[in-house]
Amino acid sequence: MLRQTLSIARNNPAFYVIFVLCSVGASIFDEYSGKSATAGVTFFLSSMLAMNVQSSVLRNLNFTAAAKAGKLPIGGYMLRSLALTLLAFLVMLPALVFLLSSDGAGKTYFGLWAMLAFLAVFTIIFSLAGTWLPAKLHGTNTSIGGALRRGLARFPSTASLVFLGLAVPLVAAVIVLVLTTNVGSADLIANGRLNIPAVAISLGSNLLQAIGWTYVSVVLVRRYMEAEHIEPPPGTELLTALT
Repeated sequence: MLRQTLSIARNNPAFYVIFVLCSVGASIFDEYSGKSATAGVTFFLSSMLAMNVQSSVLRNLNFTAAAKAGKLPIGGYMLRSLALTLLAFLVMLPALVFLLSSDGAGKTYFGLWAMLAFLAVFTIIFSLAGTWLPAKLHGTNTSIGGALRRGLARFPSTASLVFLGLAVPLVAAVIVLVLTTNVGSADLIANGRLNIPAVAISLGSNLLQAIGWTYVSVVLVRRYMEAEHIEPPPGTELLTALT
């Protein structure tokens, strides 16, 4: 699946460039304006990336050709993505409230515990119900019950792969951020100007996250195709790597 992920990124460079630039641009805007637009932008970009990746795998075409081959149900896909994301945050909420209300190590290391909770909850939710998303694109067994059936059937292996796709880029980004903070400012804007080293690191970090989310999306659509016995059509736009 890693080979297929890298193949998708290699065949759709423009989308990944836009993804990274928009993500970093939103972060710069937040720092400059004092507002918070990053969460909404990140959700939108991640959902668009996942939808295009899964459509690409289902049709065995690159993003542009797959979009031309059939209209993508952007609204329905976004609603399903939002539902799964909100469910994950609702499950996380009690743990976050407990950490914030505690006076010990839980509050001191809130960021670390929140990251671990994010990884655990999102891994479980998307491993169990994540195939609900590609089902919207293909149209076979589109119910949430069908998604749970598929998720339960191969939960351990799916969860391990989803966890890797989420954790590796996130941990790498945290390590780089810590190293950057030790040698200078991690702010994207310093003294009224762009902090070029921090911006460069942010570009690399967001690219890693895009690759990681692509991997998760490939895992979910492949699990959907395996469960529903869907074979990708022959194509020349995208080399499908099944291992």
